[in-house]
Amino acid sequence: MDIQIPAQGWEPRSYQLPLLKYMTKKNRGLRACVAWHRRAGKDLTCINIMAIKAMQRVGTFWYILPYANQARRIVWNGMTGEGKKFIDYFPKELVEKKSEQEMRVHLKNGSVIQLMGSDDPDKMVGANPIGCVFSEYSISDPSAWQLINPILAENGGWALFNGTPRGENHFYKLLLKAQSDSNWYSSHLSVKDTKAITPEELRTARSELNNEARFQSEYMCSFKVPVEGAYYGAQINKAYREKRIVDSLGVEPTLPVHTAWDLGMDDATTIWFFQIYRNEIRIVNYYENSGEGLPHYARELHTWSARKEVAYGKHYAPHDIKVRELGTGKSRLEMARSMGLKFTTVKKIPVIDGIEAVRLLLHKCWFSKNDCYAGIEALKGYHKEFDSSRGVFRKQPVHDANSHGADAFRTLAVGLKQPSLEKKKQNFEYEVKGISW
Repeated sequence: MDIQIPAQGWEPRSYQLPLLKYMTKKNRGLRACVAWHRRAGKDLTCINIMAIKAMQRVGTFWYILPYANQARRIVWNGMTGEGKKFIDYFPKELVEKKSEQEMRVHLKNGSVIQLMGSDDPDKMVGANPIGCVFSEYSISDPSAWQLINPILAENGGWALFNGTPRGENHFYKLLLKAQSDSNWYSSHLSVKDTKAITPEELRTARSELNNEARFQSEYMCSFKVPVEGAYYGAQINKAYREKRIVDSLGVEPTLPVHTAWDLGMDDATTIWFFQIYRNEIRIVNYYENSGEGLPHYARELHTWSARKEVAYGKHYAPHDIKVRELGTGKSRLEMARSMGLKFTTVKKIPVIDGIEAVRLLLHKCWFSKNDCYAGIEALKGYHKEFDSSRGVFRKQPVHDANSHGADAFRTLAVGLKQPSLEKKKQNFEYEVKGISW
């Protein structure tokens, strides 16, 4: 049979063609990152690339969106503006069978196309894809890439990332890497670069959005605007303007170093290190890791304090550190005490109240950027969940890679705000002397 790929008469636009040519090489280990504006045809281009790659080399290919329901809505059931189904860009003549429930396409040459969401990385364990598209990577869970990267490195597989900006988050960092690495293809295009949207359509889009930050992000492809719905974006930007985020903030050896934690069970554990001088809170270090037990973090704290020649003050932990584990019958509070870590437990309050405590505290904070970069980025990226069906933000925050650092900082803020047991006045004094709100 004479079957044409790309199918359905698709022809790449001038700005899409370089990516298509690069990705359809028969080289192994290809990597690409494209930050294109809304309506630039990202998914259609990537689907056609995957269709070609699936014919060049037999194997399993994953098309990954932030959430599985997005994969079904956008790709499995979605259509182009011309009414052509995305999934039909894998030509029917080449399709052996489809699984509606699993969102999986089996091709006659043996290749398998699987649609999925980055929100369930457990489904990725044990598989062996040889090609992956991460669509809308700016709002995806980056831990999915951490799982897949070693697999592709071993089998010579390829990876292609697309998205529109959502602040200087993990997608922005990946684009910077791609731009500086000759082994990667990179592309960063706004509507001014592609001319894919007419000036009239652009004016309409700007008017309908009624949100200049969102317009700059989605159409001008700007990474510099705050993440939409960010809880602490204004406070972090103000800290930059006031030069309270400096390259390096020295640790004062005469002051104790306090820590504030978010203890993960199956995900990351994060720790903020800070000192207090008069009315300043000096954030001097941030540490994050996953897959480790308490002994690892106890050793890390000991090593850091020995290197800096400082002593610790209080270690603040969330209330659930008191919960006993079924396997040992001991709480992590008891286990930590046996390792020389004496935690001060922070009381449980509603999340939104904790967020407000952070907002009130941030104007007193100074940050050492070199030592806290990942933590600062987590605070910048911590945001409300957006309900796309209703066009409004939900009350609860999104749980993503930013959550752990933000939760630990909430521990810090609530820990400093909670009253000391000895002084139960109407206007409570805070546990650390010298802090007044």
